[in-house]
Amino acid sequence: MRRIVLGAVAAVVATAVAVAGYLLVHGDFQRWSDEAALDGACDGLLDRNVVRDVLGPGTVEVEDPIHALDRKAAEASGTDLVGCRVSVQDGGSAEIRVLDTTRAVQDLDNLYYRGTSDELAVPVGHGWTGLFGAIPARFGTEDPFEAGEDEEVTMSLVLRCARGSGPESLSVTVGTILDESPDDPAVRPEFARIATSTAARVSKARHCGAELGKPVGSLDLPVREDEYEPLGTADGTCSGIPAARGVTTATETARGGAPHEMCRLGDADRTTRYELEADYGPYAQERLYGYEEHRRRLGSEETAPGSDTPAHHRDRYGRMSWTTAMCADGRALFVLRPLDERYEKGKRLGPPSGEADLAYERAVLKAFAERSAKARGCSAPATS
Repeated sequence: MRRIVLGAVAAVVATAVAVAGYLLVHGDFQRWSDEAALDGACDGLLDRNVVRDVLGPGTVEVEDPIHALDRKAAEASGTDLVGCRVSVQDGGSAEIRVLDTTRAVQDLDNLYYRGTSDELAVPVGHGWTGLFGAIPARFGTEDPFEAGEDEEVTMSLVLRCARGSGPESLSVTVGTILDESPDDPAVRPEFARIATSTAARVSKARHCGAELGKPVGSLDLPVREDEYEPLGTADGTCSGIPAARGVTTATETARGGAPHEMCRLGDADRTTRYELEADYGPYAQERLYGYEEHRRRLGSEETAPGSDTPAHHRDRYGRMSWTTAMCADGRALFVLRPLDERYEKGKRLGPPSGEADLAYERAVLKAFAERSAKARGCSAPATS
């Protein structure tokens, strides 16, 4: 009987040891597999420890989300497009895209983040040239623009490379989803860490030698479309713009060296009357390239921003005015669009078009472009 009991105990112990050994080996293998996946993701441009800290300790899955057409367009244009999506079980996920911006390509969507129509992206600051914002959650919330779970928060950085054998500039864009809301100021910097650490590695690996920013310790929230203020108190992207009859409110962000700036002007009823945008570096190159390609494909003589039209008041359809300025990273583009489409007795009223309105538009665009260009150390904007 004693032999039977001892034999049973030995069998249980052996089984336990075998199970423990399996779990140990399996755990070690899983850790090795996860580390190898992170080390190889995005051509080895990710900092494994930072990704782990931000997304969590679960099992890792890495995918290549770049569409075949995107890759084909990048190869044809000579750009260097790298991308990956990293997901952690019971944790967060991040989609990373890296672009050599030496030649801007119009049809590579989502490479240059500018915010959304409902939220203005804010500058990253801390010595970085970049934007921070959120893409509203599509499902799961009563308010589609309420920050919360499953909301993709985007950080987009531009690296201006030192003169040498490397590219002129690089773009790093990271969309991150965590189970924490960016509404919490203490959480917000977590959404920046993968982008800034990837930017440091990209700069080194691509022989860019860019001057990097400092660790991002704080970030403002994106500015929502209903965050209006009196135009006279504006001290950011709408600063210095004169008020006029019917134009008394502003929606703006700080400047902070962002590659894209926006200012919206509205009336007392908070109807947007004018929208102003400034683009710098590869953001401006992409826009100018897009306008020129559009005209080329259509064989059109339509007036639009381009190298041959550095400034113009209203295109032929009355949709926008623009001016440009020369900066250290190329030509900057400043655009004004009249957006007022009010209704009166069932009749839609188009954008302002009287002489007083046109004169006001010229004054608004001039004030916006001059202050923006001066803050970036650019030349005075061109005049039409």
